[in-house]
Amino acid sequence: MSFNVSRVMWSTDWQPPAFSALNFNPNDEDLCEAAGAWKAANVGFFQEQQNYITPDYVLAYLRAILPSNITQPDDYTLLHWYDGYIIKDLNETSRMPFLGSLLGKLSDFPLESCASDVCKSLNWVGDPDVSGRGMLITYYIAAGLVTTYGCALAISNSSIFRQRYPASSKRAWLLSGFEESVSAFLDATLIFAASMLAAACFRLAQAFFQQSGASSGHWMIYASIGSIYMSTFSSLLPLLLQLVAHDVRRHWLRILLWTIILLLNIANEVLFDCFFARVRVYQLRDLIEEIWLSYCSPTALFAHGITPTLRLAQILLILNAVFYVTYRACRVKTGDTKGWMKLKAFWRGAKPYVRFLNATICCLLMWSMLGLFNYYRDLVNDVAGKDNQNSDWTFGQVLAVATWVPVVVEFATVLKYGPEEGLGKKISKKYAVVSNTTTDYSEKEMQYLRVETGPSTADRI
Repeated sequence: MSFNVSRVMWSTDWQPPAFSALNFNPNDEDLCEAAGAWKAANVGFFQEQQNYITPDYVLAYLRAILPSNITQPDDYTLLHWYDGYIIKDLNETSRMPFLGSLLGKLSDFPLESCASDVCKSLNWVGDPDVSGRGMLITYYIAAGLVTTYGCALAISNSSIFRQRYPASSKRAWLLSGFEESVSAFLDATLIFAASMLAAACFRLAQAFFQQSGASSGHWMIYASIGSIYMSTFSSLLPLLLQLVAHDVRRHWLRILLWTIILLLNIANEVLFDCFFARVRVYQLRDLIEEIWLSYCSPTALFAHGITPTLRLAQILLILNAVFYVTYRACRVKTGDTKGWMKLKAFWRGAKPYVRFLNATICCLLMWSMLGLFNYYRDLVNDVAGKDNQNSDWTFGQVLAVATWVPVVVEFATVLKYGPEEGLGKKISKKYAVVSNTTTDYSEKEMQYLRVETGPSTADRI
């Protein structure tokens, strides 16, 4: 350990005070601030981020521990005391201070009594790509839109609503805007979830290779937690829409996107578990991040809030995937046995209740994850220093917020012009959208009843 100083002089008029007379009061704010800055600088030095520690950190810390009733020495005398005497108590083999030495006390005091000041001096930059202010707004907009669509479609599908309000009523007209624009919204949430999961997969792979020693970097713990948590949250958005919008036509592209989402969720969980398994067994290779995880990160919230809700969301996704595959396999099965017919009749009666329970759990879990992540982010921001970039806006965050603008435009168009003309504006004038009033056609036949060749609605008026 060395200093960027060209001259060190020893003043014979000043003698260091006794160990017991030094000031190590944990309630001294000036002392804690100086101790935290010195400790963070030492961590950076041992992490080989810098070639020397600037004298300012050492001088501030030493002056803070000196009793106020003694003669204050000049800077060069203090540096000579530190470089010529104090650090001599460092064990060259273990690179640890000797037990009971002043160097040991100087090293242990910041983490034992002033951990918050150490955290503020670690140059923690955050992760604006996942937990930036713009991304948080994006998550809330998405969750709010999905919840609004879910409630509107649930009301629209209820028999009580259909009995009380005719199709020509204003309430039915409003709900038709949700019904006819939900398909575009579902596609948008699927693409958003797939993008989030793909980005999280890259981030988690980077963390895994860093811990393996194949790459270098900092702050992968926080980035990994935020990436897997919010990418899993994004998977609940299309799941909730898919549950409430059960009349939306199946499309091969949606099935492909759902397959990609499930595979990426599995890959992310494997990478996340492998990364944290290495952390638990070998500890972090990054000393700076080891201190952050031990003293700055809200580990209690991670253990009792983040992890349980993450596991519940993953289980819900897997159960729905297994159920869908099983349901499709059983649906094509033919049989006229008495037991099979009873099972089909039972499922027809239980299906609405199972779907409602599934959607309710998904909605509650979605909002719980968003609230917990917001709280987790706030706790981290409270202990971070001036280098924190979690509240900064970036170019990508602006684009993320704009993701949901087409959904609002789609809803407004359908609401203003009506389902037929509103949806007709999305296709060329060669075709016209007509209302399908029958329910006796097969799904393949209904696909062609929806669109007819001919003049547009506006041209016929």
